[in-house]
Amino acid sequence: MQAFLKIIIVSFLFPLSSSFWLNSITTSNETLSIPFYSEELNIQYHPDFKIDFSKKLEEASIVEFYETLEDTEYEDMIYSIKKHHSKLHLNDWLVYELTQKIIDEIYINSTRKEKVLANWFLLSKLGYDTRLAFFKNEVFIYVRSADDIYETPLIEDGGNKFVGLTEMQYKRTSSNKAVYLLNFLARPNGRNFDFSLEDLPRLKVDKIQKKYQFNWEGTPYEIAVQCDKTIVDVMKKYPVIGETDYVKTPFSKTLKASLLPQIRTIIAGKSIKETLEILTTFTRSAFNYREDEAYFGRSKPMIRDEVFFYPYSDCEDRSALFYGLVDELLGLPMIIVAFPDHLTIAVALDEPIGPSIRYKGKKYYICDPTGPSNSSEIGRVPKGYEKQSFEILLDSGQ
Repeated sequence: MQAFLKIIIVSFLFPLSSSFWLNSITTSNETLSIPFYSEELNIQYHPDFKIDFSKKLEEASIVEFYETLEDTEYEDMIYSIKKHHSKLHLNDWLVYELTQKIIDEIYINSTRKEKVLANWFLLSKLGYDTRLAFFKNEVFIYVRSADDIYETPLIEDGGNKFVGLTEMQYKRTSSNKAVYLLNFLARPNGRNFDFSLEDLPRLKVDKIQKKYQFNWEGTPYEIAVQCDKTIVDVMKKYPVIGETDYVKTPFSKTLKASLLPQIRTIIAGKSIKETLEILTTFTRSAFNYREDEAYFGRSKPMIRDEVFFYPYSDCEDRSALFYGLVDELLGLPMIIVAFPDHLTIAVALDEPIGPSIRYKGKKYYICDPTGPSNSSEIGRVPKGYEKQSFEILLDSGQ
């Protein structure tokens, strides 16, 4: 096999602040029991899948390693992964985390290089469009993705963007490094890797009880909710995705079932304007504010369940919660409004309540979910942002 090397520069991008067809199992020689969040998953595999890699790291030896794995009885393992993917509604990132755990168990005493190569093989056989890069004694898996992913290397090949998975796992820190891109394509015409969370995984629920208080128009309210710690655990190591992806991620079934009926009782008989005041007062006043860097030491956008789990939240997090509440309870059109250092939500209304943002033939009014605390005022640009430019990131019709 003729080998040609491409030398590429890997760069980082930082943020501003299938179902599968299931094949029948052919052999079931051994079973791994893999702890995976709140689940214990059984994986069928054949011992011959473990291959040593002792040669110099170069294109010919890497291709040889891949072709040797192709001669093993790997189909049982692929079937097991596909089965759990389908049953538990795992997205592509969670499939990758599962393959990591499987490889770590099978290659328990092996080098990191061997583990990465074996995982690259699995991901390719699972149907993803992969690339492999290498430098000195290190190898790196990349997958084609159309998503906005931050704080990990990106490369371009053939006009497509590929995201570094290995660097997410091993926390590579260098911002630019020349690497060799393997010319061998393990999965020609493979599919994109999808990081979105529009369908949360169906893992066993770990309910956490929380209580929140707020006051609207002199009336105090207390809400007792249950959030799903399993979903919170999933998000602890989740890659930093685009701001709009957090906003669009749904409530867990646990949180939705405990929160929304109580809010519906509070807003019963209220006008749309009063309902929006109640929802903004809730998101502004029931939670303690702190920026990610101050609490987590890093950028940590949250989905809705996380807002209820952690003791602090910021404007991005509360915008995700408010967006979900308005969508579920009122079904009104919304836009995500991004100032240089602040994220907020504007809601389309027929009756004016203040200065509007005209967008696609509708008038939107800002209902800032973050502040001022203990205020129910809506329809105003947040204080200090009146003359600042802004960008509309998303409207709820997209």
